[in-house]
Amino acid sequence: MMPTPFRLLLKNLGTLLLAFALALVVWVSAVTAADPNVERTRTVPLEVIGQDANLILMSNLPTQIRVTMRAPRSVADRISNTENSIHAWIDLTGVGTGTHVVPVQTRILESYHPVRLMQVSPESVVVTLEPLVSRKMDVKVTINGEPALGYQKGLPSRKPTYVTLSGPESLVAQVAE
Repeated sequence: MMPTPFRLLLKNLGTLLLAFALALVVWVSAVTAADPNVERTRTVPLEVIGQDANLILMSNLPTQIRVTMRAPRSVADRISNTENSIHAWIDLTGVGTGTHVVPVQTRILESYHPVRLMQVSPESVVVTLEPLVSRKMDVKVTINGEPALGYQKGLPSRKPTYVTLSGPESLVAQVAE
């Protein structure tokens, strides 16, 4: 009796699965050999988003962060040659006055996958926010010394009569006159 195609397939199923597994291994090793994974470090500008307009940032934030990534060489080369391929930011949405530790967030454009972020340095930044205040102060005229020989003293005048100070609450409070 002649074996049916279904029985022949079942009889050789193990061999067939082994052949597929070996083919997959050969394909993966060929792709990896042609375009090996490399690790690259790149500096990226740090952006601040979501800051309340009534708050002033008092911290000295880094202007750039370092991102270490692992990717196939062809992808890593494209990322290195493209200006805005990696985006880094801190989000201050809902962050109030005081000192806070805010995580640095990063995103790699979708067209640059497969990429794995290995390290972001710094991972977080310390942010101090103070309220923005304004205060009106009178302008005072103080005369020091005497006029030079041949000149005479007149009545002092002032224009404007007051100024408006604006800035962080702690610094505006330090101004006495």
